[in-house]
Amino acid sequence: KLLDHLIATQLKNDRQLADKLDISTPVISRIRNGHTKVSAEMIIRIHELFNMPIFEIKSYAIHHRNRINRSEE
Repeated sequence: KLLDHLIATQLKNDRQLADKLDISTPVISRIRNGHTKVSAEMIIRIHELFNMPIFEIKSYAIHHRNRINRSEE
């Protein structure tokens, strides 16, 4: 949901998001598919680049982590 929110409000696609965050598109894919968690470093980077409140980013990240944890059970 966080990645979708950023793309819907700021960018056009995952490639632009990856470029902006200075990560590869496969990392974006792994986050989307629940194989990689949103790191603290990425939360800070999103905050700085998109002027998004950290509490809002963390709420998306927590939702994402819960989804990952459920899929691992």
